[in-house]
Amino acid sequence: MQSELSASPAPSLSEDWQHRAREVMAGKQSNFRPGPPGDPVIADRASGFRIWDVDNKDYMDFVLGMGPAIWGHSNQEYFDSVRAQLDRQFSSPSSIMHTTAEIELAEKIVEHVPCADRVRFGLTGSEADQLVMRLARGATGRPYVVRCEGHYHGWLDNVFDGHLNSEGDAGSPQTSARCGAGIAPHALSDILMVRWGDLEGLEALLEERSHEIAMIMMEAVLCNNYCCPPRPGYLEGARALCDKYGVLLCFDEVITGFRMSIGGAQGALGVTPDLAVFGKALAGGLPLAAIAGRDEVMSVLKDNKVLGGGTFNSFPLAMAAGLTSMEMLERDNGAFFTRLENVQDRIVSGLRASAERQDFKLMVQGPAGMFAFAFIDLDVAYAPHELEGADMATALRFRKLMEEEGVLSAGGFRMVTSGDMPDEDVEEAISRIDRAMVRLRETA
Repeated sequence: MQSELSASPAPSLSEDWQHRAREVMAGKQSNFRPGPPGDPVIADRASGFRIWDVDNKDYMDFVLGMGPAIWGHSNQEYFDSVRAQLDRQFSSPSSIMHTTAEIELAEKIVEHVPCADRVRFGLTGSEADQLVMRLARGATGRPYVVRCEGHYHGWLDNVFDGHLNSEGDAGSPQTSARCGAGIAPHALSDILMVRWGDLEGLEALLEERSHEIAMIMMEAVLCNNYCCPPRPGYLEGARALCDKYGVLLCFDEVITGFRMSIGGAQGALGVTPDLAVFGKALAGGLPLAAIAGRDEVMSVLKDNKVLGGGTFNSFPLAMAAGLTSMEMLERDNGAFFTRLENVQDRIVSGLRASAERQDFKLMVQGPAGMFAFAFIDLDVAYAPHELEGADMATALRFRKLMEEEGVLSAGGFRMVTSGDMPDEDVEEAISRIDRAMVRLRETA
């Protein structure tokens, strides 16, 4: 009897699944971001803006698939469009035909995105970023692409690694071990790098080497690194320098596209690039990416002078999902974006107020649809190097405490928002965030 009373409790369903995952999975999930400390959440189902684990604990979802699921997990109109397309045609040989939905979605993008004269669809942002780099080289006949330090353009070798020297001098990027092993030793041989926001450094690089530079590539808002906004006048200055030196300008709008506005960051900020890359929110949750740009640049794709393929490019389910999502974003003169700003303002205000009550210095910033937080005494950071003094350990503890209280946040201390989140969920999320902040102070 005594041995029965003292026996260890049976493992929970989560613990059992976590054990099974450790036996067969190469990591905590199928991505490179480790997530909060501890074992991963084992999801069972989702509805609205909540996910339930296998033990029936619910989590408010501020990850939304790392950005794509702008309608949450159970929008009926969105689901009906995907189901209808599944009955109509679920697969298409993209190498020999168009679907009507593909053409209609391209028309929508051309209508709303300032730089878009033509569109080419792909599957993921990483692939589209590679294609736009090849396109720029093919259109200009020049070998180099300029990246901005700290910007993310996918996980492939030539864009994943690289940083500037300690002085931030523009030029060939340096490599480091922080991006992991296995990156090809010559992956950055046709990449140049500048510090984002430094127009003088950019002009000096263009003055010296514009004859061999095809394109400058940047996130218009640095959503992949603390959601840093562009320094006032920087995007306009970069546009002017590209015009002056005859270099293409590309905005990576994989995150900002169809989230910050229906015209992306370029539509919201009033600066038009020559090319842009889209993904994530484009299909509302299904995998889909696109590049869009000026006709004279995109013509080399149209004429097959530059090649880019993919088995699942323009697969019909994503085309239908993207078209429906675009129609929903257009509705009532873009009312979704007004609701989105309201939801995000309330969450951000609640987070800031909670930090202030617990006497934490907290910076919160980001465009419509996504924001980031850092434990540092700053109002705004325009570049990642300005956040070198942030308290990373406290931020990691806070992420874990939010998870324990039932709030999921994205990697990089980011939270993804949606205009469709109900008021009661917004209030519940603010309450849970506050409980996590109280616990953070108690354990500080």
